[in-house]
Amino acid sequence: MTEEDEAFNEIERQAKQRMEAVRAAMLREEDDDIQDYKKPWVDLTPQDYAEIFRTARSVDYAARLAATKLKEKNT
Repeated sequence: MTEEDEAFNEIERQAKQRMEAVRAAMLREEDDDIQDYKKPWVDLTPQDYAEIFRTARSVDYAARLAATKLKEKNT
């Protein structure tokens, strides 16, 4: 094998290593893009509060109505 062939083989080996590094980096980037997207929290509107307090006969019942309404909006 000539010196030129050895130099070519070394360049080829380095190129393969670089390509493997690029592939590995691309796979890591793809994994980084996987995210759990969560629905933003939805609060009660002033109209919701008004409805709850109009229909509730006690504080305890108003709290339960509010909890139920929030659960409906956020699930």
